[in-house]
This record gives sequence, structure tokens and C-alpha cells, in this order.
Amino acid sequence: MFSLLSILISIVGVFGLVLFETQYRRKEIGIRKIHGATVGEILRMFNKIYVRIVLACFVVAVPIAYCIVDRWLENFAYKAPVEIWIYLAALAIVLGTTVATVLIQTYRAATDNPARSLKKH
Repeated sequence: MFSLLSILISIVGVFGLVLFETQYRRKEIGIRKIHGATVGEILRMFNKIYVRIVLACFVVAVPIAYCIVDRWLENFAYKAPVEIWIYLAALAIVLGTTVATVLIQTYRAATDNPARSLKKH
């Protein structure tokens, strides 16, 4: 239950960050669209940023998590091996939720009328 709650809180955090960034860069998105950028290119631009962030966090977190889990498992009589696929599954889940969150929010900004975003001050 607490794991699901922490995942939900992290998704809300990513959503808030993406919402802030798309609002902050709304004029840039409008100018890119006027100059011929497609919605797919804008979505890729935002996703590339967040995928890099998630991968950097993964590279930092995996060795720390492995050391903590390995020390914790030393206390048990029957030891279960810590397989790499567990970390890769966690990466896939986090990347999937991050990309989905970024796609949903960025798609709204990318499909908006560029004249409306440039008109606002």
C-alpha cells in the first residue's frame, strides 16, 4: 500500500514538473510550431529531457540500492540472489510512467493554437 502511495506521489511530482515546464516554454513551443516543427518533434524534445533525467537517476540509485539490499539480505539464513532483471523492471516501470505523463501533458501544449500562446504576455 505504501509503495503504491509513493509511486502515486512521484507521478504527481513528475506531472507538476512537466506542467510547469510546458507552461514556462509555451511561447517556445508556439514559435517552433510556426517554424514547421511537428507535434512529434516537440514531444520527442520534451521526452528526451526526462528520459535522460530518469537514466541518470537510475545510474546513481542502482548501486546504492544493490548495496543496501545485499547487506539486508546477509542477515537471513536463506539468501535469495538479487537479479538484475528486478532493477531493469523497475527502470521500465518508471520510464513508462514518466514518458506517459510527459506525453499527455506535452501533447496538450503541442496541439494548442500557437497564435494563442504567442498572444499571451
